[in-house]
Parts: sequence; structure tokens; C-alpha cells
Amino acid sequence: MNNIEAIYERAVITEKPEPDEKRLHYYDKGQNRYISIPKEDVSDKEQQLLSHFFVLIEREQGMSQLSAVEQAWWDFLMHGTECPAVKSERVRFLYVKLSENDRSGFFEAVDTYFDHTLLVVWTREKECILIEEETDYPIGKEDAQTFLDVLAGDFYIAGRLFAGRFSNAADSLRAVYENETEAARKAALFIPEQRVTTIEMVVPHLFLAQSGEELSRFFTGEQELFNKDDDLRNTLQLFIQNNLNVSQTAKQLHLHRNSLQYRIDKFIDRTGIDVRSYEGALIVYMICLMSSKK
Repeated sequence: MNNIEAIYERAVITEKPEPDEKRLHYYDKGQNRYISIPKEDVSDKEQQLLSHFFVLIEREQGMSQLSAVEQAWWDFLMHGTECPAVKSERVRFLYVKLSENDRSGFFEAVDTYFDHTLLVVWTREKECILIEEETDYPIGKEDAQTFLDVLAGDFYIAGRLFAGRFSNAADSLRAVYENETEAARKAALFIPEQRVTTIEMVVPHLFLAQSGEELSRFFTGEQELFNKDDDLRNTLQLFIQNNLNVSQTAKQLHLHRNSLQYRIDKFIDRTGIDVRSYEGALIVYMICLMSSKK
């Protein structure tokens, strides 16, 4: 169907969809283009045939979607219409921001990498959300990292992904979407070096944005210590991120386990903060984040 213009003389090929209720609109995933044809030029049988080769865009409102289901999700999230029905009790949103407006490459990457079907709802030209229904094998952080690697390596599209939380499929999902959209924006602002982020990673930065000065007054000495010793700060931050696992942290730092334990004990003796406890680890992690922003 590459010669669509030869078959339909009034067909229009565009890079972006243009709303027109008098025309049928199709998306050509193979060539990443949009095709619009006057409705009176296409018979019912021809519509069925065209749908085998292209994706019919059934309605054009705001950002065009590829199916009626995805359009229904867009209407729900943007305009508060009825929440679309899902098979699972809970769903979540994965917020994706891309460097290129290459829908064809993105769809191919999604279809190739993920085992289960994901709905793709475009919110901007280079931004979309993946809607994942809860299964026994949800997409994990490592899965998301690998997907972005595939996207960059095979399709030359850089991206970042904010993984939302599973929530009950109900009208309240719209509020979840609005809150997580803001969290994704904050993640890109506070931790741009992280390609895959979650709300757990963003919350400490939100706290520091509001109470960082007060925390800094209580722990001036520790903050000065980290400002002078990047290695110590990075060591303790990685230790905390590894759930206080000495062996795993030592392996990543290429240190002997006893050498790492010596560094940790020396910090505890000097500051009186037991980084091995939950409360101590929380405080030290916040100080690490403050120091890394200097």
C-alpha cells in the first residue's frame, strides 16, 4: 500500500494529523506518517482493507491516538469522561519522554521488548504514557532501564521514564495521573541524570526543597565533611541505596568488604550517626543529597 496516493487521488499525506471530520484518518506505522482520505472516496469494504494496512484514527481531539480505546483513555485523563474498562483490578501509568518524535520506532520498540500488551496514550508530540494492567510480572526498574537502552541503541531515541504506582481502576485514576505527572516533572528537574525514576526517588528531593535549610543547620559538620570528601559521600550514599548491604556495595566499589566496613565505622565514630540504622541512614542520605547539589 505504498502507492496510496495513486489509488486515492485526494489522499493527503502529512507528518502530523490534521482534524477534519469529513475525512478518514490513518496512521502508517511503517513510515511514521498520517494519511487522510475523504470519506466519500472510500467504500465500506475499502475501509476494512485499509484497516489491515494502517491504524484507523477514529477521532481527532487534541493529541491523536491510534485506537478508540487509547482515545477513550485520553478523553478520561484530559477531560474527565468515564474511566475505560480494564480486565485487572489495578493499573498504573508509565510516563515516557522522548528525544525524537518517532512514533513508528517507539511502537516497534514497545512491541518488541515487552511481553504483554501496553496501551500507548500520547499527551504531547514527544511524550506519552504507557498504561499497564497489573499482572504477575509487572515491569520492574531493570526492565525499564533495558527498554530505554534498546530504544537508544536500536532506534536512536533517547528517553526517560517515570514509573507510577498501581492504583484501583476507578475515576480517581485521573487524580493519580495529575499527581504523578507533576512528580515526573519534578524528577526530571531534580534528578535529570536518572533515566528511570519513581515517586520514592523524588520525595527526598521534595522534602529538601522545602526543609533543606533547616536540616542543614542541624548537620553543618557532616555536610562540610561530605563537601570535602566526595568519595566518602558517594560510598555512604551507595551503601544506603543498596539497602545497607556491605558485600554488594563493596563489590560495586571494587573494595574489600573489611575496607568498606572500616570506612563506615570511622564515619559512625566521628559523627555519632549510626548509618546502619533506619533513622541514621535516612538522615545521612538526606545530607548526601544536599551535599551533592553544592
